[in-house]
Amino acid sequence: MTTNSARYDRVQVALHWLIAAIVLFMIGLGLYMVELPRQDELPEGQESVRAFYFLLHKSLGITAAILIFIRVGWRLTHTPPPLPDFVPSWQQRVSSFTHGLLYALMIAMPISGYAQSMFSSFDTYLWGITLPRLAEADAAMRENFTVIHQWLAYLFIAVLVLHIAAAIKHRIDNDGIFDRMSFKRD
Repeated sequence: MTTNSARYDRVQVALHWLIAAIVLFMIGLGLYMVELPRQDELPEGQESVRAFYFLLHKSLGITAAILIFIRVGWRLTHTPPPLPDFVPSWQQRVSSFTHGLLYALMIAMPISGYAQSMFSSFDTYLWGITLPRLAEADAAMRENFTVIHQWLAYLFIAVLVLHIAAAIKHRIDNDGIFDRMSFKRD
């Protein structure tokens, strides 16, 4: 069944897919980089690439945060299209809750990551530009935000899996829901 339902506007679609690509890449990068050995764990003469990946992750995270805040602002000023009437009310409630949780996590993740970075003894960079330090280095606070950032990441992954599974279901059902967030226009 194909239904021509209302679509998200081009700005919402572009932001959705750009942020999705960055977030999915950052999840993979984050899981990879934390397993890399620190410089002090390597034999003499070998150099760790861990710092490079952490700097990339931080720059992507700050970039994603900027895009997320633009997306939230756009969403607050541009009402998303309602779900079609054929979508059962329980699915509409789950969709609403899941999207709300995704937005909350998209905001909480960069904030916790930035706080983690601020309490580190290392400077924070955005694509090579040193950002102002907003807090003094504090190992205990850094560890607290590290734990928060990790748990938020696990929750984010779980909610993303649910979101992606629902998108795949709607694509397979060909019910028009998936196409609402596509670049394809009739």
